[in-house]
Amino acid sequence: MGMAASQARLLTLTSRLHDVEYKAQNVMSQKIALATQKDELYQEYCDALDATKIQVAYTNSDGSTIFLDANYSTLCEYNENRTKQYSLIDSKTGKVIVDEETERMYNAFNQSDKYSFAWAMLGMGLSFSYSDTSLSDPNAYGQGTEIGIGTAQDDYENDDGDNNLFMTDAERYAYNNHSDKVSDEYNALKEAMNNDSKEEQTKALQTFREALYNDAEIRKDIYEYMRRDKQAPQEPVEYDETYPEDFPLDEFNFYANLFEEIQANGGCTSIPPQCESGENGNAWFNNMVESGRVIIEYFDGKNWSQTSVATSTNTNMLQEVQDDTDLMKAQAEYEYQLDKINDKDTKYDQDLSKLETERTSITTEIDSIEKVRDDNIERTFGIFS
Repeated sequence: MGMAASQARLLTLTSRLHDVEYKAQNVMSQKIALATQKDELYQEYCDALDATKIQVAYTNSDGSTIFLDANYSTLCEYNENRTKQYSLIDSKTGKVIVDEETERMYNAFNQSDKYSFAWAMLGMGLSFSYSDTSLSDPNAYGQGTEIGIGTAQDDYENDDGDNNLFMTDAERYAYNNHSDKVSDEYNALKEAMNNDSKEEQTKALQTFREALYNDAEIRKDIYEYMRRDKQAPQEPVEYDETYPEDFPLDEFNFYANLFEEIQANGGCTSIPPQCESGENGNAWFNNMVESGRVIIEYFDGKNWSQTSVATSTNTNMLQEVQDDTDLMKAQAEYEYQLDKINDKDTKYDQDLSKLETERTSITTEIDSIEKVRDDNIERTFGIFS
């Protein structure tokens, strides 16, 4: 009876020992998993250390240069304090990436010219002709309006009797005051309208219009006419005070340059509004540049040229720097997650210590029972040996 009880006890202890060892193996597996998590966490932290962001140069109020995080808004929208004008080209389609309003304006004025587009982007001359209906039809702009290539009552006609559309109302007003300054360009345009090909007419038109806008006094008169309140009596002349008194030449040129860039690249496509600015905009821009989905171009005062952050110099004023914001977030996350892992690791060590204590106790008791059993066998069956 004693031997049977000892054997039963031994079997029970052996089962408990196996259970303890199984639990210990599970805890060790979890500790190994924690080690893997630590490696992954450390790798993420290292990636954050290597993370960079693109910045674009601006001129500060004191004349010094500061750099802002680059996104569509800080890089491509008009800002008088940015040192350069940039555009983004979709590498798949080749088109210029713009915001939705710019795309809508371009679609309305792409049959016109860069000056009409620039006026439209400034929001001028649209009080009596601007509507969703007319914007959907580029041909709705032209004759008799002050924006878009138009004519007045004294239209010139070519030999076929077709109207020559080459001056807006505002431009005609300014031209009448300064016709002597651009008489050569004007006569060349009239000659081209009657005798030259469409291509030559377009070149002559461009030459004439640029002569108008390159002259400061003519440009001032054009802007004065654009500011006039068309619904008010003309004597004395009243002006729309929502527009600045001085011609916003830099902004006007910005949109004219943008028009030429869009035409040269076969059109434009709009960026999702949520990706224009802020953290989403920064992430979108950096990801698009890193993946090669966009090409950066800048205007050097005469032409558009391709550039990149890697090849950018002080001429382009782009730079790539460590992303300190993401680094601080990554460091805080790393420390937080590491503390959680260490807490778990400490708990697993405690569990292993308890299991080891229990295993030692069970092993000691098993050894004791086996010794008692062996002694009983020897005493009981020794007489038969």
